[in-house]
Formats: sequence, structure tokens, C-alpha cells
Amino acid sequence: MEEKQDIAMVSFSGGKDSTAMLLKMLEMDDPNYPVHRIVFADTGFEFPELYEYIKHVEKYIQEKYPEKGLHVEHVFSKKSWNEWFYGKVTRGKNEGNVRGAPLIVYPCYWAREAKLYPLQRATKECTIKYVGIAIDEKRRVSKTAKEDGIRYPLIEWGWTEEDAFKYLDELDMVNPLYVNFQRLGCFHCIKQPTSSWYVLWKKYPDLWAQAKHWDEESRRVSPMKHGMNQYNTLAEMEQKFADGFVPEGRRPFECNSCDAVSVYHDDQQGIVEMWGGEEELHSDNAMSCEINDPGNKSILEQFEWVKKDEQPEPKEWW
Repeated sequence: MEEKQDIAMVSFSGGKDSTAMLLKMLEMDDPNYPVHRIVFADTGFEFPELYEYIKHVEKYIQEKYPEKGLHVEHVFSKKSWNEWFYGKVTRGKNEGNVRGAPLIVYPCYWAREAKLYPLQRATKECTIKYVGIAIDEKRRVSKTAKEDGIRYPLIEWGWTEEDAFKYLDELDMVNPLYVNFQRLGCFHCIKQPTSSWYVLWKKYPDLWAQAKHWDEESRRVSPMKHGMNQYNTLAEMEQKFADGFVPEGRRPFECNSCDAVSVYHDDQQGIVEMWGGEEELHSDNAMSCEINDPGNKSILEQFEWVKKDEQPEPKEWW
């Protein structure tokens, strides 16, 4: 009987660790680290620069390793954000209530629907699943990784987050979003600190308007009257920012190509349901930032490989 061939998939977020892991495995060309698929879970609320960066990484791979025939697969939630946002809880103490925005004190339902579930569906036929977690975050490793076919190459190599960053810096392949953010996720992430909301308001007025819309909508339709931020409405935050309030950000690492430091990447394979199946225990990494505004230039314009006419158009969101 012919032995079944392994199918190896990289869970790719566009962040530092998963990108360094992917490019280093391709560079090694080691049969112990085969790569057959690259999968990105697209929430629909990513920053425009992330989509451009993913295209840049894909082009780099296709030009440097054409024999591999690789491309980045985008996977999505089966239901839209609107369906979940305006949908009703079906079981438990909140049965019948409109969900509105995810609650900051609970795991994020959109992270589950748009990231975890699509990745799980994509890995069904895969025997090897590579996850980008560095050795200094070893605590995040799945207890059933071996049984589930999950591998952590950065940990196998003894690489730290800084090692991953330095490797990308040497290749001139650091994600430009790290100029302003230390953690990446949805631009309207409910768990992000005030410093990240400030960057969104200052540098991304169109995305800020979308987040503000969903903040107002959640407070309108949800019985709990909760919004996208735990403490203030985004309208109140906007006024504070306009009045001159500038929140403090966290310091990034020093580097040659940009102020990159860390990555949003939390590929948890196991799911624990709560709230009668409407929420799950998913650790949704928040975003924190360092303000870096060289002459108010667009971040995209600071990186020559991003052409202005290739910037994605804003999506319809009303």
C-alpha cells in the first residue's frame, strides 16, 4: 500500500513571526520542513497595508522560489460581520439579544468566526500545520500539538521574536505597519488600547469613520448598550484627540528598516464554547503602538514597493 503524502500548511498572518518562519523554511529547502500551502485568514477588517504586504511577500516567494508554485490562499468566515453583529444570541442567559459588537470582557466572536474556524476548515486535509510562535512565547504552544500535527519551527530552531525580526530586517521584508503598531489585528479591535485608537484616528480617517459607525450601531442595537471601547464612545475619544490629548505608546525595538517589534498571531486550534455557543475562549491579542509620523506621510508612501495606484479602495460598510 502506498504511503500517504504529507500536506504541509503555513498559517500566515503577515506578522513578523509567521513571515520569518515561512521565508526561512523556503530558504532552507529542507525536506523536514516541506511547504505546500500558505493560508491567511482574512477578517475583512485588516489594514490596507497588510493586504499590500501579503501581496509583496507572495511576489517575493514566487520570484525567488518559482519552482514551488506557491500563492497565499485567503480564507473567510462563512457568515458576514453584519450577520453576526445584527444576529441574536441563540442560547444561554442572553438568548434573543442582538449581539452588537464583541464584548471586551469575553473572547471575540469575530476572531472565532473569521480566523479560527476558517483556518480549521483549511487544515482538514493537512497533516502538518506550521504556526509562527517564537521560543519566548512558548507558553502559547498547544498541549496536543503533536497529536494534531502542529509544528512550531521557530521554537524548534530556538528563535526569539527578536531573531525573527532581525531575519526579516536583513531581507528588507519587515511589515510597514510596524512603523506605528506593535500588535496587528482588526482595525476596530475592541481590545486595543487608547494609543492604537489614536493612531487610527490620526492616520486612517476612513477606517476611523467605519469603527465609529460600528460603535454607534452597537450602542443602538444591543440591550447592553456597549460599543467598540469599554470606557468611552469613539465620538468622545475623537473629541479628546481633537482637543490635543495624545496617549502614550509602548517603545518598539530599534531596527534598520522600521520600528517593528511584534505580531498579532494566535492560532489556537482548540475551541471552548461559552455563552451557549455564541462566544468562545479565544485569546485575542490587543494592539499597541508607537506614534511615528514623519511629515504626515502615508505609511504606504514610506515603502517604495507599494505603488500608490495599487492601494485598495475602501470597502462598502454602511
